[in-house]
Amino acid sequence: MERDDERAGRREPSREDLRDEEELRVQRTEEELRAGTREREAGEVRVRKQVRTEHEQVRVPKRHEEVSVERVPVEKGREASEAEIGEDEVEIPMVEEEVVVDKRPVVKEEIRVRKDTVQDEEVVEEDVRCEEVDIEDQTERRREAETAQTAQPERRAGAEETAEEGVIDKAKRKLQGQ
Repeated sequence: MERDDERAGRREPSREDLRDEEELRVQRTEEELRAGTREREAGEVRVRKQVRTEHEQVRVPKRHEEVSVERVPVEKGREASEAEIGEDEVEIPMVEEEVVVDKRPVVKEEIRVRKDTVQDEEVVEEDVRCEEVDIEDQTERRREAETAQTAQPERRAGAEETAEEGVIDKAKRKLQGQ
């Protein structure tokens, strides 16, 4: 509470304030707007891989062997060489290519995630308070000084001194709560 009164200028005058009878000091304060920054967590970035299945078709050329049978007449009168008449069987192996499917992982791209610090600017607005000091001097000496200033311009310096005394007295009373 005492601290708030000091800031508002409503405190009892101390010896520092009244060094002698002719000087009174009243502090006038203002709030100054200062802005800075602090770090806080603003969220997070999550990188997630998911597996998706797609159906693909691939054309694969393949070969195979086929049998063709041709009957060719022989010349007349040709004798059989060491051939016997009887049953016989000959096997000829047939070959074909078979499609084989193999899947293997292949790296197609690389995703790089990094954090960069970017500088930008934000405008902030805030109300600030400041004290204003009003001094009202309604003493008789003040009125006399104003009359003297208008009547005799050469005595202006003396009139200002009288006006200052009235101001000082009024400020003292204001600080003392009168």
